[in-house]
Amino acid sequence: MLVIFLRALILYVVVFLVIRLMGKRELSKVQPFELAIIILIADLASGPMSSRAITIFDGIIPIVTLLIAYILFTFFIQSSDKAQNLLCGKISILIQDGKINEDEMKKLQYTVADLMEQLREKDVFKIQDVKYAILETNGKLNVIKNSDKVNNIPLNIIENGFIAEVNIKILGMSEEDVEKLIKKHNLKQEDILLGTIDEDKNFLYQLKDIKLEVIK
Repeated sequence: MLVIFLRALILYVVVFLVIRLMGKRELSKVQPFELAIIILIADLASGPMSSRAITIFDGIIPIVTLLIAYILFTFFIQSSDKAQNLLCGKISILIQDGKINEDEMKKLQYTVADLMEQLREKDVFKIQDVKYAILETNGKLNVIKNSDKVNNIPLNIIENGFIAEVNIKILGMSEEDVEKLIKKHNLKQEDILLGTIDEDKNFLYQLKDIKLEVIK
């Protein structure tokens, strides 16, 4: 009994540390590859906890391996927009100017019933009231209504050095427009952590690797 207790305690600590190292993101906002790793970690930990036939290292080693895989995946995502699209998927516009994008719906295996359910959760009951309905990579639907006056909504055009394709489309901009704007400010796209067009059409940005002072 004591052995089982100690094994469970050790594995709990290992799983806790691994999940802690993976960050503080809400479970509802994890990407598919992150969810797969979390499920596998839970499964790997349960075996050594319940069976003495499985050594504790048979659980710990695969769990640590998954942590390393997570770190590598995260590195690839941050260094390449192609890797980000492959591992996390792309943001999709499901409704534009009150019309459903059928091709995008079919590609995502997303039904009209799914869409309407999520719209109702946003207090939207007619698609004609929707300027844009955007499906995030984590499955969350964000809605911009016609009444929101999209031209007055601040939108990010660069995130972690990558152009936010959906947002520039909403703003009526092209990638060339973004490149000209970056050049105008004597910046490099890959150096920009976050670039935003605010409600007054100003370009606000923060560069990467800015050290913040700790207020004491």
